[in-house]
Amino acid sequence: MGYKSMKIFSVFCAFLFISISAWGQTKHEIKAGETLYSISRQYGVTVQAIQAANPGLGETIMTGRVINIPAKSAQAPTQQNVIIQTTPTKRETPPQEHIIIRSTDLNPNKPEKQEPTVTTVTQPVVTPVVTPVVQETVTAPVEQAVQASADIPPCKTTYEVKKKETLYSIAQRFGLTVDEIVAANPTIQPDKKDKIKKGQVLCIPYSQAELAAMQPVEEEEEIVIKEPVPVNFAVIMPFGLNQKKKTREAITMIDFYEGIMLAVAEMKKDGVSGKVYAYDEEQIDSVLALPQMKKVNLIIGAKDVNNINKLKTFTEKNNISLVVPLSSSTTLVNNTHNVYQVNQKMDNDTYDRAFASFSAMHPNANYVFVNIEDQVDKADYMARLKNYLNSEDINYFTSDFSDMSNLVEMLSKTKENFIIPSSSTKTAFDRLVKKLGDLELDAFKINLFGYADWQAFADKSIDAFKKYHCTFFTSFYNNPNDTESHAFNQRFRNSFGRDQFNTYPRYGMLGYDIANFFVRNMYVEGEDFAANIENLRSESIQNPMHFTHKNTWSGFINNAMMFVEYNSDGTISVKQL
Repeated sequence: MGYKSMKIFSVFCAFLFISISAWGQTKHEIKAGETLYSISRQYGVTVQAIQAANPGLGETIMTGRVINIPAKSAQAPTQQNVIIQTTPTKRETPPQEHIIIRSTDLNPNKPEKQEPTVTTVTQPVVTPVVTPVVQETVTAPVEQAVQASADIPPCKTTYEVKKKETLYSIAQRFGLTVDEIVAANPTIQPDKKDKIKKGQVLCIPYSQAELAAMQPVEEEEEIVIKEPVPVNFAVIMPFGLNQKKKTREAITMIDFYEGIMLAVAEMKKDGVSGKVYAYDEEQIDSVLALPQMKKVNLIIGAKDVNNINKLKTFTEKNNISLVVPLSSSTTLVNNTHNVYQVNQKMDNDTYDRAFASFSAMHPNANYVFVNIEDQVDKADYMARLKNYLNSEDINYFTSDFSDMSNLVEMLSKTKENFIIPSSSTKTAFDRLVKKLGDLELDAFKINLFGYADWQAFADKSIDAFKKYHCTFFTSFYNNPNDTESHAFNQRFRNSFGRDQFNTYPRYGMLGYDIANFFVRNMYVEGEDFAANIENLRSESIQNPMHFTHKNTWSGFINNAMMFVEYNSDGTISVKQL
């Protein structure tokens, strides 16, 4: 597929609601000595449920009578709403969808019949996998032991024994068991239950059913499983649709969009629903005037600062979430509530957090800073790290590249030695590695601690990276040994007939990770997305996501970071903070 064409997927889901409940009952012939309470215990139902299944049945029951026993589920039927996603009927010719590219003559004021000029390509619609999603309201009664309350008297009434009466006949009269009467009358010896006399006054207790009815009624706890919400979103980036020859920027932005489309295709198979719109940032004013733009849940864009400000104003006015994928401006999310900044700026707070995590991972390390002549592009970084080490009372050394004869004296044979160069360039790296190779350092464990920029040439210097256990922290990293990375690159190549443009980060992977985090989580969380965002994460290939408030009146910043370490055996360890 060439750069002049782009895709817009429209995802639709149909739902069928089914109510499910279970009912049933059985018969029981009352035997001598049985009570409603003993029968209810036998079948695991309540006395009230038995009485409800047998209209007119009171506390007193007669031997030989046949009564209805309701099923357990009949006491409190639970109703479920089951959402079943249905797939379209298979056709001999698969349905087609139009892939739309908006051109420069977008004009929302034109009459309805004057559609904007479009380039259309047809492509088979991917049939989604049937994935049942359950939306269930569960009523969970709070269990409570049936026991006598301190406010309930021990005797419901008293009864004077008549001639020829027995405990059994009295128990039958009051719908109790013999044991319940004996328990309420301590003067009756358990081994002489039948020895009662005419004129004896007995305490007649409340039945278990009556005690249960007198317990305070607690409200039922309701647990609601949220119904997924379709996510409609727009991507507005500088795609360069009018360029005859694509610039580097346009190529990487098309990579970015196509990464989003790969994520959308996977989410569609998983049952995630919604629509995607894509527009060239060059036409942003006309795009924002389109009626459908006020109905999207999310906008991803833009790149130009002025256009980002236009999107901020538009999305805040229309209560739309805005994801800014590239800008690292420190004021981007100020005084907003709906903006999500993916690309964080490495500021002093970020450095301190990384240094604190790193020193905790290597509590017994020895640090040596190396000034490489005029290559000092990371002097501020080194100064910040030295300030942190000073604040923690951690010793360090400084050496000049022009005279490293004293380096051996600075190294420790019992600790890890981390050497930090003053530049992140490949030239500085190569010069330092050569110098270290010329020195007799076999007795020391040497590690290089450096910069995210190193990943741009790691594959060309892999032997040195393994030998010196090169380590750096970064907000993005694509592990070339990772099977997920290989799989993504293969899908990208198969789908678009080419590889991603060779940049750091890879923009196709960036688009893929952004779509997976925002669209998947917004589909599940709905209106609770922003409130729960600090607890949300997604599996990422290159750009981990963890958003927090910059402050109480701001939007959200992605503060996810990783430590990357190259090991001598060729493996790469990635630890996310």
